[in-house]
Order: sequence, then structure tokens, then C-alpha cells
Amino acid sequence: MKKQNTSQEKKMKIAEAGILFTLVLGLTVFLGVHFSDQDPAAPKVTSTDIIVEELAPEIEVVIIEEPETTIEIEEIKPEPRIVTYAMAEQAYFEGDFDLASDLFDQYTDEHGQNAWGFYMLGLSQWKAGDADVAEESFLAALDLKPDHQKSLVNYGRVLIELDRNDEAQEQIEIALAVNPENNSARRVLGRIQHNSGQLEEAATTYQVVLRTQQDDAWALNNLGLIRIEQERFADAVAPLAKAAALKSDVACIQNNLGVALERMGQYTAAGEAFAQALAADADYEKAEISMARLVDMVEEDGTIAVDLAALAESFNVDEDTAVEPETEDMEVAVAGEMILSMETEEPSTTEIVEPEADGHRNR
Repeated sequence: MKKQNTSQEKKMKIAEAGILFTLVLGLTVFLGVHFSDQDPAAPKVTSTDIIVEELAPEIEVVIIEEPETTIEIEEIKPEPRIVTYAMAEQAYFEGDFDLASDLFDQYTDEHGQNAWGFYMLGLSQWKAGDADVAEESFLAALDLKPDHQKSLVNYGRVLIELDRNDEAQEQIEIALAVNPENNSARRVLGRIQHNSGQLEEAATTYQVVLRTQQDDAWALNNLGLIRIEQERFADAVAPLAKAAALKSDVACIQNNLGVALERMGQYTAAGEAFAQALAADADYEKAEISMARLVDMVEEDGTIAVDLAALAESFNVDEDTAVEPETEDMEVAVAGEMILSMETEEPSTTEIVEPEADGHRNR
């Protein structure tokens, strides 16, 4: 019985081995047929390769391009500055005439019907050294207001500076026709007459001013300057002394007084006047030259010192004379050239106020 079982087990194992052999043989034939159809030059694929290919996932390469981005920068424009009359006027009185010109230029762009704006624009441009452009601004003011007194007067001054005296006189005559009591206009008329060589006519014009305005320092200075040019030095000292007392910080007036005193032989007083001119303006060249002339000059024996305060107090335009100091010889030789200060006028900017809300002045 035991032998019979063993025999059956052997038969089963042989049968199983046959089946396994048959399967292996079939697989071998299948693979041989499959690979025989491929290119003989192709590399042989092993079973390992097949496993790797089956297990390796397919890798997809994706190229990501960054989208183009345009950054738009918005231009931020500053808000336009609003220029007021007071703002521009402040720059003028602070002596920044270039800034005042720019501000009044903008102001007139926004207030084109205000004659005062164009007047101050012209004044600022003139003080900034641009007389030609200032002329255009004064003309714009006069186009809006033909009888505008300050524009007429200061336009006349600009024309004098441009050496156009006849045209300047036309403007001044218009101003005086409208307002005969305008001393600023009359003073400019005196300058025009002076420039034209009409010295006595100019002196008379300044005397007219001084009869109604005794403390007009520029009329006093200009009258004294005329008397120096006429070699009436004693007559020049009184009005110049009064002008110098009124405007002690104006170098040209002090220098003119010093010249008159020097020509009278009052060298000590002349030196003090020149020193006062340099104290007012340390770079005033005319006073420096005048001081250098006095180095070796000494008053003659017996010369009485002039009392400038008394002369200034006693000056009377109706008489137009001065008390001459008692000296034996008034004809004193002066070494070197007499240097006068010809600056005889300053622009008028008085009574400038903020315009009314409607852009027009109330006068």
C-alpha cells in the first residue's frame, strides 16, 4: 500500500514538471518571435529593462514662461502753486527781484486785468536788471489803465535808463497833466532836464518839489548836484547836508556832500562825509577814490569849520543860498578829478497794498 502511494506521487511530480516545461517553452517561443521582428542593430532588451520601463513613470517636461508685465508709472504732477499779490510783493521788498519777477509773471497770467500786477512785474524786472523786458510790462499796465501814475513815472525812469529822454518826457507830461501835484513825476522831469543840459530849468523843477515837500531827500540831492556842476559849491552844501541828514545810509548822497565840502576847502568835513559813504557801502568805489585824494590835504590856516547841521536847518528853497563860511580864499585847488555820484533817483514803490478781491485797486 505504501509503495502504491509513492508511485502515484512520482507520477504527479512528473506531470507537474511536464506542464512547467511546456509553459517555459511556450514563453521562450513567444519572446523569440516578438524580438525577431525588431531591427537587428537595435540593442537587446532584457527582462530587467522591461521591468524598469514598466515601473518608471513618464516624466513630462513643462516649460513655464513668465508672462510679460508692463509696469505703468503714473506721473505725479505737483499741484500748481497759487501765487498771491502779497506773496510776490514780499519777495520784492526782501530784495529778491528775480523771484519777484517770476511770481508777478505768474500772478499776471492769472489776473490779466490788474494793472497793479503788471506795474509790479515791470518794477521787479527793472530792479533785476532787465529794463527792456520791464518796458513791456509797464506798457501792459498802461494799456489797462492809461492814467496809472506809478506806471507812467517808473516807465519814464526806465526810458531814461535806456537813454530815451524824449520818450520819457512824454510819459511824465501825461502823468503831470493828470496830477500836477505828483512830485515823483516832477522829480523825474528834473532828471530829464538835467540830462539834456538844462541845469537851471532842472534846478527850478526841484525847487518846485521842495516848496511842497521840504524833506524830499532826492530833490535836495539832485539840486545840490546841479550846484556842484555849476561850481556853486557853497550853494550845494546846504541842500546836500539836509539830504544826508535825512538819508544817512545812502552812500551816493554822502559822497556828493563830501565833494562839495572838498571843493570849499573843508577837507576834514569832506573826509567825514566820505567815511560816512563807506560806512553805508564799504564797496563804494567813488568814496574810496575821494578819500585817497584827501590824504595830503590840510585846511588853510584860519579856515572856519562848516556847521553842517546849521546849514541843513537854514536851507530855504526860495533863497537857494547857503551861509558861506568866513574864509579868505574860496578858490581852492583840488588835486585829482572830482568824482560825483550820479545816482539821483530811486524807483517809487510806496503805497503798495494787496488788491481788492475783484483784482482792482480802490484808488
